[in-house]
Amino acid sequence: MLYKISAVLFLLSIYVYPQKIVEAYQPPEGYLRIGPEPERMIPMVEKGFTLILPEGEVNGVVVVPCSKRIDVKENINKKGSLEGEAIKKNFAVVRILTGNPLDFYFNNDVMKDVAKRLQSVLIENDIRGKPIYFTGLSLEGTRCLKLAIFLQRNKEKYWVQPSAVAIVDAPLDMVRFWDAENRVMINNFYPDAAEEGKWVTYLLKENLGTPEENFNNYVDYSPFVYKAVDGGNAKYLRNVPVRAYHEPDVNWWIENRRKDYYSMNSIDLAALINQLKLLHNDQSELITTYQKREGSSEGSSPHTDSIVDYAELMVWFLSHNN
Repeated sequence: MLYKISAVLFLLSIYVYPQKIVEAYQPPEGYLRIGPEPERMIPMVEKGFTLILPEGEVNGVVVVPCSKRIDVKENINKKGSLEGEAIKKNFAVVRILTGNPLDFYFNNDVMKDVAKRLQSVLIENDIRGKPIYFTGLSLEGTRCLKLAIFLQRNKEKYWVQPSAVAIVDAPLDMVRFWDAENRVMINNFYPDAAEEGKWVTYLLKENLGTPEENFNNYVDYSPFVYKAVDGGNAKYLRNVPVRAYHEPDVNWWIENRRKDYYSMNSIDLAALINQLKLLHNDQSELITTYQKREGSSEGSSPHTDSIVDYAELMVWFLSHNN
């Protein structure tokens, strides 16, 4: 059966040649506190999933642990998009939401729920047993690795397992991230960055404490910690092919955000891939670009998935179809 929810469920099946789109969502519920002040709250988003099925035999399933619902029909027709390139290679795509737009997957119960819902979606749409690939930008990428690690650690409970993971400019080492976000607030150069620093440090402290007082909490949570033995949870990825995409345009960060290498997610991505290779995971790789992002000539941020060649990524996914 499809994943059951207590609230009103919107279930839609749309045929847009040659794809089939299945969506099931429940309305947003409540607010998320992102700071100690009463006014520092944001609304939750819809909880549910969107599934895109190609015409014909499905070669695999690409899973994106999203922050919000998007117009997938528009994305399918966008040149070079994840959905468009996935459909060309006969991949199904699942975008899955927890209802929390800033979900760090702090709680194992959240990942249990995601894993169960994902299995239900695959069963109900007759694509169980297909290779599963996780991908996502920024916090979505953090969730990808969190979910991959969770599933690897609980193989006896969940038959859905990652065949490969591709993350894009995602924060991984929350000890490093804590320090970087605090520094951004102190520098107070770019208002949006300083604002991010406030909610990130608030959520980390509320759920993990501080690294100085609760270092082990950060090791237990983070997909990777540079100061931990074997990278902490990175050891659970030793048998999972991982790609990490980044564009470390440090001059852009200095000029536009007054950030440097210590404040860039690139440092986490490079260290993770290095650690995986030290763990004899030679199927993992770091993909580094320079000013290949869309709009780079106009000054766009390197924190974008436009650096990803999704057509080539689908070929890489197909090469890991166990």
